[in-house]
Amino acid sequence: MDRLKSVELKAIASTLSISFFLCIIVAGIIYYSGLRETLLPTIGKIILAISIFTAGSYVSKFYANKGLVHGISVGIIFFILMLIATFIFSKSAISLTSFFYNLAVCLIAGGLGGILGIGLSDN
Repeated sequence: MDRLKSVELKAIASTLSISFFLCIIVAGIIYYSGLRETLLPTIGKIILAISIFTAGSYVSKFYANKGLVHGISVGIIFFILMLIATFIFSKSAISLTSFFYNLAVCLIAGGLGGILGIGLSDN
């Protein structure tokens, strides 16, 4: 059972690493180019989707079954961690629209990544 839990933890750690790496790249691009900073919220959602998609595919590739369920579970775990971090670091109230939008992005990206992970698995 510990081995199975470590797969989810590795997926979440890789998701955080990918998010951090992509944020650094985007920050450098925006700083050194003529792109406007108003693009940051949209780019942030894209980075979130790519990261969760990757984690969902990683987990479902390991399990080689129930890809949609495993991908969505990784999306939910990441969303909960993101929500906790928001409560800790942000003093402003969370809008209901952004809450459901981020939840939908996490669920859809995780589910699609889980489906792709089944196709990538060896079994």
